[in-house]
Amino acid sequence: MMEGVSKIFGGIVDVVDVNIRSTLGSLDEHQTLWEEPQHEIEAYFAKLTALLGSAETRDRGLIALSHFVCRCPLEILEERLQYWVNVCAKICNQRGQSASIPLACDVLTQLVLKSVESAELGKLMIGNLSKILDSITSVVDPSNHSSILEFLKTAMLKYPGPSGPSKNRIEQYLYSLIDTEDPMVLDLVGSCLHLLQQIKGGGQHGNLHKKTWEEYHCQLVDTIHDFLGKIFAHTPESFDVDDNLECLKLPKMIVNDEPVISAQKVATRVSNLIVCLEKAIVEPYPVAKPVKPMKILNVIFRGHAVSCRAMARNSIQDNLALGLFLPNIQKQLLKLLDSLVLTLKSNLLLFGNLITDLFDQCLKTTLTVEAKGRKKSFVALRIKVYESIGIWCETVNFASDIQSISDSLMEHIIQDVTPYEPKVTLQVNASGQKLSAKARKKLQKQQNAATSLAKTHSSDSASDSKLAHGDCGNETLCLAALNCLSKAFEAAGCFIKPVLHKILQEKIVSICFSVFTDLNTGTRLNLYCEPSCRAALLSAMNSLIVNPHHHCPSPLQYGIAVFNIAQTQDSNSDVRAKASDLARSCELLIHPRREVFYFPIDENAVRDMLAAKKKHPLNANSSNTSTEVNDQISIQFKSNERQEDEQSPVKDLAGSAEDEPVARVEEVTLTDEKSSPQVYELCDDENAGELQKSVADKTHESQVIRIDSDESEIEIVTSTQASAPPVENSKETESVAFSDDEVAQTPSSSQITPSKCLSQAPLASNRKRESLPAKEDTNGEKRPKTAECDDDVDARVNDLVAEFVDE
Repeated sequence: MMEGVSKIFGGIVDVVDVNIRSTLGSLDEHQTLWEEPQHEIEAYFAKLTALLGSAETRDRGLIALSHFVCRCPLEILEERLQYWVNVCAKICNQRGQSASIPLACDVLTQLVLKSVESAELGKLMIGNLSKILDSITSVVDPSNHSSILEFLKTAMLKYPGPSGPSKNRIEQYLYSLIDTEDPMVLDLVGSCLHLLQQIKGGGQHGNLHKKTWEEYHCQLVDTIHDFLGKIFAHTPESFDVDDNLECLKLPKMIVNDEPVISAQKVATRVSNLIVCLEKAIVEPYPVAKPVKPMKILNVIFRGHAVSCRAMARNSIQDNLALGLFLPNIQKQLLKLLDSLVLTLKSNLLLFGNLITDLFDQCLKTTLTVEAKGRKKSFVALRIKVYESIGIWCETVNFASDIQSISDSLMEHIIQDVTPYEPKVTLQVNASGQKLSAKARKKLQKQQNAATSLAKTHSSDSASDSKLAHGDCGNETLCLAALNCLSKAFEAAGCFIKPVLHKILQEKIVSICFSVFTDLNTGTRLNLYCEPSCRAALLSAMNSLIVNPHHHCPSPLQYGIAVFNIAQTQDSNSDVRAKASDLARSCELLIHPRREVFYFPIDENAVRDMLAAKKKHPLNANSSNTSTEVNDQISIQFKSNERQEDEQSPVKDLAGSAEDEPVARVEEVTLTDEKSSPQVYELCDDENAGELQKSVADKTHESQVIRIDSDESEIEIVTSTQASAPPVENSKETESVAFSDDEVAQTPSSSQITPSKCLSQAPLASNRKRESLPAKEDTNGEKRPKTAECDDDVDARVNDLVAEFVDE
């Protein structure tokens, strides 16, 4: 930031020869003016106010004021707003100095935008709004219309209610500009006419706004119908229109004796009314708009029901003159259709078949078959048809029903994207005898007459043969057709016939190779000289790849070859970048990435989860039971059909064989802390099925069971260790699992997993458990209840081992 720049403010606004707009823009870059004290800023605006008092310096003062008023402090603005408004209104009333009127309107527009920031400023602006509107609507100079309409748009948008008393005056001023040919003025006229419908009160729930907009919308449609009737007055049409039309009160057109001038005025007014209807549909409104889509579609269908060829059948001057401007009207009607589609979207699906038929009809009526080697007819209208098809496909996607007209649509696209190739006629003289010049000439004429292809070429006049044939002027049509092809395949590629897929693939692939292989040979085709056409051709190739039919494979291999050639040999950087992006997308089709789901972990959530797990009742019960005196052996059976109760250490085995569930034993866990070590021996002899139990003198901790499935032997190997302290954790238990081929041994547990799971079959009736009486220890006391449980568990283990041996 440069200090002291604001000190030259007086020199900037006082110098006459300097470009004040450029200088003020440079001064605004430093932003040092608004850091000055309040009295200095007041002095600057006092300087600008003084410039407005003289006619010689007024323009410079208005330019500087419109530049700085948006940053003006509210205190200064409240003090000087009335004077500035009076000066601007006086300038608009003085019709002699028309150059100052746009500057005054710019200042008024900035004042309206600034006045909404303060209630006091709003009151001042509302009090002067009627006087300002009366002053500016009396200006008739065409050069001032743009700035005046900009102020009207801002005033009706910010102060719709206070603008209501001037509605009739504003409406007459806008209607007087309905025949303008300036696109900027026409856009502002359409916006102001739409805002004019809401400048009065909306009533309860906005009912008055809805009614006003509906009347305006219907009047616009009826007015367009009225002018279309005048255009098709001498041409038969099959469209029925109501005779009771409520038209807008537009100024009467001046009739001219020249048919072309009169036709141009009618076509201009119709096109401008269509633009106003488009603005009414697209631009926002305080309430929901009661749009009648069929009423608007009827206007579009009627405008396209008559073609230029139909009007040319009645070759009167008026009809020919009106037919001259018909393509412009039809193009504007297609823009209206685009606005309707973008606004209503899926609400137009009820009329989808009518819309697609309209596209097909437009392409057929604008087709020129014999336009090879020169610019085609109706290029602008055909471009607009392709654009409308693309908008329709993008908006409703798979519901576009574009496949219903895919045959004719693809035929038109192929004709518009195929470059011109001159034909060469080869003539071979079959006779070997020598002929005179006169005889050779006669023979040549006979051959040309007999060959249809040669006859076609020979029928051309000498002047036509001297013309340079090419595709100059058709590049934009080719670009629109390729874009339409890409969007149509993205919307309904899977619904288009496989035959059309194959035809398009052959055509697009051949064009791609012919275009991109001739880049460095100097024989580049005229139609694809534009880089945008080559980029669109690559996009069309990619659309055929990514949107294939399931009965027709995509041309992926050809596409990769074309993309590689284009990204290395094309002279345009945008085309090379496009080809590189498409090549990478094809690489992802060949080598797709694996799906990756990444969920970020919250450390606090994990910590809370672990804390809650420790406090869970099941974990608390397991920790409590592990600290008790465990003189019992707990057996846990995990089955697929029924899971045993974990809280019960020993399952009651007194039930009958029919009540026991059939399950698969996956793991047997034995807990033995104080009982004596046991060794189970099972011999494969006549006493098979009986277990011999021996008690060792020393304490053993770990046990391993070996099961030999071939010999049906089970051996428990015990390792002798010193007696260990009592177990404090439930995890320090002896775990026994069954396995056929490996033995796993740990310091505190041993597990063997069987390859064939054991089945918990019902016990045989002849296999009864022996009731073991309570034994006395060395001191003569009875064994506790846990010892009985141990014996019961031992019997259960015996039964399980016996069942395994039997199997």
